[in-house]
Amino acid sequence: MPATQRTNFVQEPVRVTIHDLRDKEKTVHLDTNALEVLKYDGSIQEEFEEGSEAQQTYYEEISDLLKKHLGASRVFIYHYNFRSRSSPRTDEQLDDKHRNPAFFPHVDTSATGAPRVVERWIGKEEGEKVMQNRFQIINVWRPLGSNPITQKPLTICDYRSADVEKDIHPLDVRGAGYHGASYIMSRNSQDAHIWYYLSQMRSNEMFVFKIFDSKPDTAQFAFHTAFINENEPVPNVEQTSLEIRCLIFYDK
Repeated sequence: MPATQRTNFVQEPVRVTIHDLRDKEKTVHLDTNALEVLKYDGSIQEEFEEGSEAQQTYYEEISDLLKKHLGASRVFIYHYNFRSRSSPRTDEQLDDKHRNPAFFPHVDTSATGAPRVVERWIGKEEGEKVMQNRFQIINVWRPLGSNPITQKPLTICDYRSADVEKDIHPLDVRGAGYHGASYIMSRNSQDAHIWYYLSQMRSNEMFVFKIFDSKPDTAQFAFHTAFINENEPVPNVEQTSLEIRCLIFYDK
């Protein structure tokens, strides 16, 4: 079934400054900027099928890494996406697990939508229990295969540079049997937003960034989008990224 996405808001491309984190990877932190760069030393380098052993291996690798890095008690991975970065995939090639890069700054789940995500995947009774403690929704994004990402790379906005009152707007996402709440961002009149990317990003590197955090005195979310890097030539090789969305639970 075609997976064409329709929208009722107008997008306008603009040129912005995007800062390269290469050799400065340790200058950003999840609780301060809402993003981090971590290393991946696992085994998954190709696309996997739903329910496959490779999927299970990858989920275990990322869950173990996040639990150790964040001090979390439990990680539940509920969604993944492969995105092709050469020629855009046609409607017939798109589905819930295969999409083209998104070219507008967004946060996948808003504060009002986060409890719905927990209850959808964990259940209402258990969800109410785990949400009494801190919980997060985290996105883990990385390239796949031997080719670095130069075409339509990911850029992420520093949480500290966004004006929560003026720049952020709620967005309803509707699909077959699904109603989600997310955020979109408008351009700041002073161009105060600070954007980061990682040049020549390879499959042993990962962006880890927040979609939601129930802890109020910390960075809450990271707006993100693909962008056109006019300083890089258009490659003639396939470039693929894999992202997974994770529920992160804590004992306290």
